[in-house]
Amino acid sequence: MPKYEHPPASFGELIDPLPKEIQIIATRLRKVIKVTLPEADEAISGGSKMGMALYSLNNPNNVVCGFQPTESMCKLFFHSWEELANRGYKLEGSGKNARHLKLRTGSDFHQNTIEEMLLIVKEIVKESH
Repeated sequence: MPKYEHPPASFGELIDPLPKEIQIIATRLRKVIKVTLPEADEAISGGSKMGMALYSLNNPNNVVCGFQPTESMCKLFFHSWEELANRGYKLEGSGKNARHLKLRTGSDFHQNTIEEMLLIVKEIVKESH
């Protein structure tokens, strides 16, 4: 786990203590999310050992997706994951509210698939609120 001197308050602080390859993946994820969901608000949160970037629509409690960079990967998680699973997207985890993809290297980063998934959860979140 990365060690933060204080909880990260910016994207730079979130990725700064991480290996270069993870920084690159996190930066690519952020760009894809911002381009695909330009109306989403970004919030950086965390503690001394863990940080994450959350993306919400219309209010901070309406989270669409987020990612948690660690020393070895970025976990890209999606709320409204059930519809993604129903459409055949493979997600990991057992969370009630969110499931994730693990991106360990640049070769795990499938931009078109990530964009498709973001657009699906965006529509689900917009319809439910």
